[in-house]
Amino acid sequence: MQNYTNLQKPNEFSHRKKDLTQYDLSARITELSNQLSPKLKSKDQLSTDSELNTTLQLALLAMEEAEKRIKRQETRIKQLESLSVTDELTQLLNRRGFLQQFQVSLSISQRNKTGGSLMILDLDKFKQINDTYGHLAGDEVLKNVGIAISTVVRESDIVGRIGGDEFSILMPGASPVTVTKRISQIHSVISKVKFPWNHKNLIINGSIGRCDYLGHENEQEILNFADTSMYKQKAS
Repeated sequence: MQNYTNLQKPNEFSHRKKDLTQYDLSARITELSNQLSPKLKSKDQLSTDSELNTTLQLALLAMEEAEKRIKRQETRIKQLESLSVTDELTQLLNRRGFLQQFQVSLSISQRNKTGGSLMILDLDKFKQINDTYGHLAGDEVLKNVGIAISTVVRESDIVGRIGGDEFSILMPGASPVTVTKRISQIHSVISKVKFPWNHKNLIINGSIGRCDYLGHENEQEILNFADTSMYKQKAS
């Protein structure tokens, strides 16, 4: 499994920091040494080779420290980027992250003229769980549902929590028969998992809508169709 609006464009800072880290510091210091040594000696700005080496060593230390700071910034940026597309509760993609992945996958489908399927799962009577047992119980249910879904999807499938108790599963390249089997598996794995809360087992079920696309449809058409299909299942 790969852990709905516009794709993010890489910001300018990301490009700049990547360029900075491409420098070979040792080679750079050697270059500086070759450039500075004759000039400094000719002007008597440094009296000995020892003083020149000390200066260059200090420069090397400063540049190495700068590289460390850049690496720390890179790590922090990656963490922030991950948080921006990850649902904190379930650790699945959030709505933004799922839609980004959906747009990329749909573009590939359109280029390659391959289809797939989008599923939307909405938990049944979830509000009743929140009202009866509290939001902490509801949060535990959502986390466990996310884990359960993740156990039955393919590595290439994309799973996200796109709303309160609403999950989406994208299956690029999957046949209708495969999708039907996967829906049955999701229903089964959710219904079999017991959610103990205050000595009671919360039984969870969900309604799943689907849209099998061919690759020429646009994003909103697919989303609307799957959403309508889900509500029809919930009403039946």
